[in-house]
Amino acid sequence: MHKINSWIFALFIGAGALTVTPEPVEAVIIDRVVARINAEIVTLHDVRQAATPYMLQRGIDPSRLADPAARDQMYKQVLEDLIERKLLLQEAAKLNLSVTDEEVDQWLAFTRQQQGLSDEQFRATIKQYGMKYSDYRSMVRQNLLRLRISRIRVGAKVAVSEPEVEEMYRARYGELGDKEKYITVSHILMQPADDSPEEMDAAIKRAEEARARVLGGEDFAAVATEVSEGPSAKNGGKLGTFRSGELDPEFEDSAFLLEAGEYSEIVKTRFGFHLIFVSAVEERENPDVEDRKEEIRAQLQQIGMERQLKSYVQTLKTRSFVEIKY
Repeated sequence: MHKINSWIFALFIGAGALTVTPEPVEAVIIDRVVARINAEIVTLHDVRQAATPYMLQRGIDPSRLADPAARDQMYKQVLEDLIERKLLLQEAAKLNLSVTDEEVDQWLAFTRQQQGLSDEQFRATIKQYGMKYSDYRSMVRQNLLRLRISRIRVGAKVAVSEPEVEEMYRARYGELGDKEKYITVSHILMQPADDSPEEMDAAIKRAEEARARVLGGEDFAAVATEVSEGPSAKNGGKLGTFRSGELDPEFEDSAFLLEAGEYSEIVKTRFGFHLIFVSAVEERENPDVEDRKEEIRAQLQQIGMERQLKSYVQTLKTRSFVEIKY
């Protein structure tokens, strides 16, 4: 099953691959009007149709609809969401705002490209999330329109201050978030010729012998140059200076536990067996600081827009005729 990244479904469909359980068939299903919003109506059928995408968008398992009490409560939430959407779409119509088929197609093409999916694979994925492709397109259009009216009506009112960004940054990354640990690391590598027990044991033995020589007082670089079976042997085993995330995970897990001047036990990775030596540990400016702060700034902007949008929708409700008959 192809999966769509959470950032895509966070706005348009949902944050996880949930198993969709169809709503139980009731003995008698009678459609009826459950709300009026100015000149438009919402029917119980509309609410049923919107329930699954609404729940997926919020990471709620649609199997909850199997329980009558939970289903009734969920339908009330879905109805409230539909009312807000209707109000925003009506306001968009007053402002002559629209989203073209081309804009929807561009967003869908971008999404497919990001996921590395063909059009057929993408449609199959949408189906696996319990939605018709046409309904998905319609939801994308509505959400793009919602974003457009949000920017016009409330975007200018949302301001994010630097102290707010700094406060969230410190809360998320700590007081040392501006710094990053770097280690200068060398190793002696022993590589088995194959995966046979004999070759593995022989490689481990060679690594242990090299470790014993180093712990016995021999110069690490000299031993590495003599016996290491990796390409760094010609440099005395030196690999360079790295921060977290730049080395093989199994190697890194051991290397970053070492203090300057310490040697590791023998560490097994997909490359072979290593004796790791950290010659220096230092704190440097974190190169990701600005990217992280920009991400936080965007998140705070989004939170602020959602808050302002709720206030704006409430204003629309007071100026509109809204009647709920659920």
